[in-house]
Amino acid sequence: MRPSSIKYFLKEGFTGLFKNRLMSVASIATVALCMSIVIGSVCIVQNLSYALNQIEDNVGVAVFLEDDLTSDEISTLREDMMSIDHVTMVTYISPEEALNSIKDKWDAADILEGFEGENNPLSHSFEIKLENIQYQDEVLESLNSMKGIRNVRHAQTETEIILKINKVCKVIGAIIVGALAIVSVALIMNTIKLSVTTRKREINIMKYVGATDWFIRWPFVIEGVIIGLIGSIIPIAISWPAYDKVVQIILGYLPPAVTNVATLLTGGDIFSNMIPFLIGGGIFLGVVGSVSSIRKHLRV
Repeated sequence: MRPSSIKYFLKEGFTGLFKNRLMSVASIATVALCMSIVIGSVCIVQNLSYALNQIEDNVGVAVFLEDDLTSDEISTLREDMMSIDHVTMVTYISPEEALNSIKDKWDAADILEGFEGENNPLSHSFEIKLENIQYQDEVLESLNSMKGIRNVRHAQTETEIILKINKVCKVIGAIIVGALAIVSVALIMNTIKLSVTTRKREINIMKYVGATDWFIRWPFVIEGVIIGLIGSIIPIAISWPAYDKVVQIILGYLPPAVTNVATLLTGGDIFSNMIPFLIGGGIFLGVVGSVSSIRKHLRV
């Protein structure tokens, strides 16, 4: 393509935007609205998934040992537990450490005074972290076959609930994003189609004088690119600072007991990955809308 042709197409593309200012604004507003809905949906779905993953990380398995085990037997048990598939960490907790943890957590130093040393009723234990809580049943089966274990504490019900919620969120998120993509294409095509219809006489004249389809099409493609680009940048510029502000307000209202378990993603975490897809998606929708809308007017 010659530089003079590129210059002509760019000029015609921008001229078309200004000639049809009302329709151009409507098209940009349509893209911006659709992108805003997509951004809101993605933010909700990603934060739900992120919070659930944090809760998963805090759901572990506590293994309490028999009181008469020697230090060598405890070390051997730890090695055996580390060799279990899907186990990522095994932390030994002595009776003294367990007692101090209870005192700090419940602010019960005065109540538990006198339970130190030989009076400590707590046993040696291990805290096990899993690769993913979906493997909890497999790990429990392996633990139950080991000798020297007095009791295994796990959150079976909570684990099942978390897994179900996580699965439902992913399915609903995929459905919402897919449905919005289809609606966006339909809205943009209809809006740009109105813009093309107002210029169908100009298109027909160019076709009759021998202009090629792509010579006629390129200015509209450039219009679509500009519309999609502006329409995607506007919601990004508004949504990012607005999202950070909303997250700040939400975290300010949540008690420490909740934020210590699960928090929310920052704007940088979400938008740094989403921006290329939003801008690319906006441009793609604009181009598809322009090309699809002008197709029938080229059949002269």
